Amino acid sequence: MKKVLYLVTIVTLLTSFAWADAAKRNEPFTIRFRENTLVVSSDQMEEARIYSMEGKLLMKERGTYASFELDRGEYKLFAKVNGLTVSRRIELR
Repeated sequence: MKKVLYLVTIVTLLTSFAWADAAKRNEPFTIRFRENTLVVSSDQMEEARIYSMEGKLLMKERGTYASFELDRGEYKLFAKVNGLTVSRRIELR
């Protein structure tokens, strides 16, 4: 019985660490929409770039705040936050 209790405790602790780690990595920046403008911001963001789905660079902004005026369609957003590049797929309908 003690072995089962010990095993359950270990599994519970490992699971809680995994959830805490996932919560930290959840969203390193904030993405908002205002009409046809995409706004990206983060205190640790160095730059943000928006690409067409074909891979053509459309716009690039440096700093902790970036805004992109976009038409309807699909885009790829790349943001460099804390030295890591994070990507998101953006679709405007």
